Amino acid sequence: MCTGLLPKARSRVLQDALDRFTETISQESAPRIRIVYSTNAERPSNGSAQHVAVLDASFNPPTRAHLALAQLPRSVSDKKQVFDAHMLIFSVRNADKGKGRPGDASMLQRLEMVELLARQLESDLPSPNISVALVDEPLVFAKSTLIHSYWDQSPAPRLYWLMGSDTLTRVFQSKYYGSQARLEQWTTQFFEKEQSVILCAERPKESSQGQAHSAQQSSLQQESEEVRQLLTSPGPAHDWYERGSIELRTINSDAAWQSSTAVRKFLRTSQQDSPSKQQLSSMVPDTLVDYLQTRGIYNEPLPEP
Repeated sequence: MCTGLLPKARSRVLQDALDRFTETISQESAPRIRIVYSTNAERPSNGSAQHVAVLDASFNPPTRAHLALAQLPRSVSDKKQVFDAHMLIFSVRNADKGKGRPGDASMLQRLEMVELLARQLESDLPSPNISVALVDEPLVFAKSTLIHSYWDQSPAPRLYWLMGSDTLTRVFQSKYYGSQARLEQWTTQFFEKEQSVILCAERPKESSQGQAHSAQQSSLQQESEEVRQLLTSPGPAHDWYERGSIELRTINSDAAWQSSTAVRKFLRTSQQDSPSKQQLSSMVPDTLVDYLQTRGIYNEPLPEP
């Protein structure tokens, strides 16, 4: 397993890939997706990957909840049904935050952490086929079309988008698409034409807000009120949920409570001392522990607003 400290040469390769990608994406003919890491020398092709798990991994930083999300099985009832490949996506743009905000890790640091998450998956999965891709597209439905255009294989792979409940509720907000009608057009393209599936692992609202949790004192509410309302109210989310294109899954309750916000708060509050390796390892994948301890990414206090 990777120790969590990428060689300097590898960091330079990733920085170069980022620079080239961000410098050319403004060009009309430039590709808006680029593979920067892969378990195999070549991307799945010639029909070899028919069931692909996709995780938008632009986390700040990745946590054990994100790792559990990436490890969701393709089928709950049939353990023999596994994913042929996993793709971790790093978006250079965010629908809400643009290219970043004060207090974030740098773009390179976040990409390095995505690769470390990929290496953790390689260690954990029995037959890993994992890639990391840069994309210049903030919206999930458009990312799906982008990946299909990039792979351009026949038969087309079926993409299974792994996400938490907070992401699911954002995906179906019409404000990102200009109108409700446009949202419905995108969902038709995503679910019907591309046959994509959403696997949603529910997480408690408190975790996304970075609140502390004791497994002994709290029980994980498996279905948040926001998700329940989204899937039972009239609209495209309800329609596609009823058709089986959106599935609700559960992950380990201890992992579900971990959040990027909580990790950042922990690292900032422990900046005077070396962060507890044991506590940090309970919050983030093993491959991230040494990286976060030595890089001091979140140790600086946030700037005044």
